[in-house]
Amino acid sequence: MSRGWLPYGWLMFLLVPLLFWQGGEQSFLPYDEGLYVWRARSMLLSGDWLVPRSWDTVHYHKPPGFYWLLAGLFHLAGLSEAVARLPSQLASIATTLLLYDLGKRLVPAPATWWGAFLLNLHFLWFAYSRQATPDMVTVLLGVGAVWALIRAEAASEQRGELWRLGAGVALGLGVLFRSAMGLLPLVGLLPYLLRERRRHGHLRSPWLWLGVLLGLAPTGIWLGLAMGQDGWAPVRALLGFVGQAVVRTRQGNGWFYYFWNVPLQGFPWPLLALVGLTATPRERRSLLWGYPLVVLVGLSAVSTRLPHYSLVLLPWLSLLAGLGLVRLGLIFAGGLKPRWLARSWAYGLGLVGGVLVLLTTVLYPQFADQVPEVAPYRWPALALGLCWGLLPLVWLARYRWRWSWPGVRGWLGLWVAGPWLTLTLLGAMGLVGNFRPDVKWLLQETQMAPVLARQPVHFVRQGIGDEAQILLSIYTPHLGQWYPEPAALPVGSWAWVQPDMPLQPRRRYQVVGVYEGWRLVQVREP
Repeated sequence: MSRGWLPYGWLMFLLVPLLFWQGGEQSFLPYDEGLYVWRARSMLLSGDWLVPRSWDTVHYHKPPGFYWLLAGLFHLAGLSEAVARLPSQLASIATTLLLYDLGKRLVPAPATWWGAFLLNLHFLWFAYSRQATPDMVTVLLGVGAVWALIRAEAASEQRGELWRLGAGVALGLGVLFRSAMGLLPLVGLLPYLLRERRRHGHLRSPWLWLGVLLGLAPTGIWLGLAMGQDGWAPVRALLGFVGQAVVRTRQGNGWFYYFWNVPLQGFPWPLLALVGLTATPRERRSLLWGYPLVVLVGLSAVSTRLPHYSLVLLPWLSLLAGLGLVRLGLIFAGGLKPRWLARSWAYGLGLVGGVLVLLTTVLYPQFADQVPEVAPYRWPALALGLCWGLLPLVWLARYRWRWSWPGVRGWLGLWVAGPWLTLTLLGAMGLVGNFRPDVKWLLQETQMAPVLARQPVHFVRQGIGDEAQILLSIYTPHLGQWYPEPAALPVGSWAWVQPDMPLQPRRRYQVVGVYEGWRLVQVREP
């Protein structure tokens, strides 16, 4: 392998077990993962690839790009957690590799490798890389657009226009997968596009805007066909969804939600990005500073503030964190000052590591008795605690005991080895990805299993379905039809009946099993 490909090889070597190693059963998260899977399954079963549905409910509020992707995969490989989550896993890897190649053109080489790797050590990024949602695909398109624009700067005039065309297509396709949220990368690029417009000339290029139109074309064609079938309903649904996101506050998350949630979800890397701010090359600050700042302000201004909306920030925070980590490494090696900065980080993470080691060893019996739910997480927490707990010892070994070993690479390795081991163990032990294990046990191990394996099962529901209905709609092997009331069910048929819906007369319905209020019934002869 050429030395130029070694960094990519190392990233792949570390990412494959992190993202694909899993143990035990897997099951979908009802919201939002289950919704995407269920609507994609409905699209495949009904043969209607134009209108996203879940039983009798039409979902025009989001363009169907991700539904199409999942439905196509289910058609080729069948419905399973592994198949549904594959797009997110592959998009996560592709984003990491693109971020490394992009970073080489923006920041010094050591920092960009560390930054690309640190992206995958954010817990939020790790979690959504293992979920069947369009978020990772959307982030990939955004990073790919910036990568293409930076490539266009250094290319010849003809090649540069092709790169700009590709960047525009990526920006436009984001809408197909994530509706208005797909435009966030274009908003984040405004400081770079406007401030450096005389140097790169992107805004004057018709190819960039042609690419945007081509990227928007699938959404426009779908919308036109949907309007031909249902009039203005698709437009009203799309605009209504965007309007609700702008004005409706969810979960009580206020203006400063992302300012504390992002550092907490990704600790310590978003905080380390603050160290990297001062090491950013001056000529690239409109992109490395402007992009995350504009996106952060934009996300905070929208009333609907949810954790996964911040995923678009993480690649840029990771590049800055890579700069910060390399700077601390240079301080550790004696090449930079102030020394107290690196020492404080080493002692701070060492304190966190020491607490984790105590909780998972000496204090573990008492701690596990009081909080038994933490027992499965003992070994992942111990791995993190041991690695971070060694950081202050390595610092002392260098500056008090004058040891030359393990050196700066060993010291930086301890920073990332703990989080990588912890997240890898969480996946390998089945502690991430098995969100509702009860539904699979119910459908595979109880007396309902033989019925579900052989019989088509209808659904009786009114109004909006709950989490249990989403899961049952996914995991019931042979789906029947939707009925608004039990009396409409054919004699001899089987059906899941919505909770609290009366079964009258009772002798007409034999209840075989119950899952969170949903009753599996067989309709008897009168």
